[in-house]
Amino acid sequence: MLSRRQRGATRWPVLVLCLLALTACRSQEPPPPAEIVVATVNGEKIGLQEYEKALGQEAALVKGEPLKAEQASSLREEVLNRLIDEKIMLQRARELSITVSDAELEARIADIKKDYNNDSFNALFNRDGNRYSVWKQDLRSRMLLEKVIAADVNAKIVVTDSEAEAYFNANRKTYRAERRVHALQIVVRDREVAEEILKRLKAGEDFGKVAREMSIGPEAARGGDLGFFEKGVMPEAIDEVVFSLPIGRVSRVIQSPYGFHIFMVLGREQGGGRRFSEARDRVIADLRKLKEAEAYEQWIEKLKEKAVVQINRPLPEATVPAGAGTGRGVAPAGEATH
Repeated sequence: MLSRRQRGATRWPVLVLCLLALTACRSQEPPPPAEIVVATVNGEKIGLQEYEKALGQEAALVKGEPLKAEQASSLREEVLNRLIDEKIMLQRARELSITVSDAELEARIADIKKDYNNDSFNALFNRDGNRYSVWKQDLRSRMLLEKVIAADVNAKIVVTDSEAEAYFNANRKTYRAERRVHALQIVVRDREVAEEILKRLKAGEDFGKVAREMSIGPEAARGGDLGFFEKGVMPEAIDEVVFSLPIGRVSRVIQSPYGFHIFMVLGREQGGGRRFSEARDRVIADLRKLKEAEAYEQWIEKLKEKAVVQINRPLPEATVPAGAGTGRGVAPAGEATH
């Protein structure tokens, strides 16, 4: 009979053999597939998943006839170029120690939610927490790009009065005053209520008094006074009536996506030329946007000149959804940029 020590000695080789066999089995399992890298930007990867996601988002924005092969290729190049630009800008944000705090992110989300009620906002994500977290991370990245452009580009833009006046003189037609009307409005949700209000107004009741009493519009507290507005501010159906309505006359009931409206025109201003002093703020804003766009192009090109970008070609044949169209093409990028 074997002693306890002898029995233990015989079990250890068996245990070792089992472990070795298990290790051998595991070593025969195929390794996880390596990540497909589409490009690198200063050593940072743009993976296939990131590239395909961006391609799908871009394709969803443009619809039309199914893309031809060269159009699909152009779209792929455009998406890749945008991802490279974004990667370079995010790296620049790190250089400048620019971040987006949790408080800033939550404030932006709260601002976005103002356009939705809770149910409709949640429905955007199909109540999928993972999808919401991805959207939230994408939003943080968008905000970070905005901040680095604001700090490194837009903050350096200056528009002087002399520049603005010269720009105004060269683009006078752009700043011609449009024809405007000064009108009062009553808006309600129900056509029958609107027709009853119209009868009261035609019987001589004061428009402002009835507006304060019945209108659901935010201007009701001012007696329905909308002030002056140009064509295009209101829906087309309203513009057609209001801009042809005689001063002091009450309109018929007009339906729009916002409800049922009744208007009274108090006055008109004819279009025509403007002096620089009258258009100054708009001219400065327009010129600032133009200078910011030009400065951005110069800024991103300089960053790209200093970056090391390696593109692994041929690009993956990521599927562009059928029915997507592209509004603009992009020249194919070079193999590498230094």
